[in-house]
Amino acid sequence: MDKHVPAPVLWLTVFVLFLAVGNGAPVWPDGPYGSLVAVAKLIPVDKSLVVRGSVALVWPRPNMGNASVALNLTGALNQITMAHIRLNATGAPIRLDLLPRYPNTAPVPLNPPLNFRGTLGFTVPFDYLRVGAWDPDNDHMNFIQLLQKGLLYVSVQTVSLPRGALRGRLECKPPCMFSIGGGAAHPGK
Repeated sequence: MDKHVPAPVLWLTVFVLFLAVGNGAPVWPDGPYGSLVAVAKLIPVDKSLVVRGSVALVWPRPNMGNASVALNLTGALNQITMAHIRLNATGAPIRLDLLPRYPNTAPVPLNPPLNFRGTLGFTVPFDYLRVGAWDPDNDHMNFIQLLQKGLLYVSVQTVSLPRGALRGRLECKPPCMFSIGGGAAHPGK
């Protein structure tokens, strides 16, 4: 029996895999008309970790309901202490808590830490008041402006990697503003 794979079959396999992976363009989640939508691909900081993840943020237009962030992880990760959205990648202020949810804006890690193998997913609702509470000026518009500039990151922290075991920059779907009618408007203006 010949164990050699014919070249056309090999090229066809590579082509099919390329199409399956896609061109790296984000897959945007569905949201109500006019919503702000952003996604992040979570990458492990330590390459020995066998875990990856994704985040989807959907923020409907004002007075159209609460927003949510969905975080999904696949693989294995031990001793997760918290997950949140930060300004820039590391050591910067928290802009929104995801896990655990705090009664105020003082971050407190999970105790005991969370371990998982397989898949882990959760969705966290939020509103402009929750986002504003984490802002130094108590202004949710600052969060939206940071999102528009590509300065917000999602971080999943562990006991051994307190600055983030997984990180990913939130990429906002253009035009990255609430759409109203046939045009678009900057939120809150």
